[in-house]
Amino acid sequence: MIQLNYHELLRGYIEKSGLSLSEISEALQQHGYKVSKGYISQLQNGKTENPATAELNRALAIVTGGDVDNLLTAALIEKAPIEIKEKFQKLIKLKELKNEYQYVIKESSPVYSSAGFVRVPVFNEFINGNLKASDGKPEHEYVHESLIKGNESFALKVQDEAMNGDSIFEGDTVICVKEKEFDSSDIVVISQNKEAPTLRRVSFQRGMCMLIPSNPKMQPSLVESNNLKIFGKIVEVRHRL
Repeated sequence: MIQLNYHELLRGYIEKSGLSLSEISEALQQHGYKVSKGYISQLQNGKTENPATAELNRALAIVTGGDVDNLLTAALIEKAPIEIKEKFQKLIKLKELKNEYQYVIKESSPVYSSAGFVRVPVFNEFINGNLKASDGKPEHEYVHESLIKGNESFALKVQDEAMNGDSIFEGDTVICVKEKEFDSSDIVVISQNKEAPTLRRVSFQRGMCMLIPSNPKMQPSLVESNNLKIFGKIVEVRHRL
């Protein structure tokens, strides 16, 4: 069952792991996150106005041995308006009483998706240098508006293992926003010479760009910036079930 209180859920993961906050902080560095034990303490006690990103929550769940999807869902609900939280509480109670989880979710989905959630297209075709949704049966993902902050957004099926060091695997779906500004810590959807897009971190300098995978079996590559097209940056990863 999904526990709705993010802070209690994270605190439970930490307690069950048997790890100290210092040990968790050190372990997170191996996932590319430099996070102090003080900030982790604030997260588990609900005493910060700076919530963890989806990527950091995923790493926290992995490090502590918790359920990744449950923590991501709890974090999403934590950011939602109070009326959304109340609706989820009712759904959980109905599940416990009736044991009809699939029925409850199906019957309640219109309420869930219309209050603070937006539908974004899943791009699964690459034609003439552009990402497109399938013309036959286009797919969509539902994303909370607080995540994309009004930006034009899309979802993309991951086609390779280039960023598996960030726990992004082939078959996963990434949620992306079309932004022109990003930094070296962001993972972007990028195409070189109009080839099929892939995921990389990037670093620009003097007309050149370093494409940086996180797969330890792959090496960074240096290419000319004018041969690249960046479609957007990743704000969430949804793992293939």
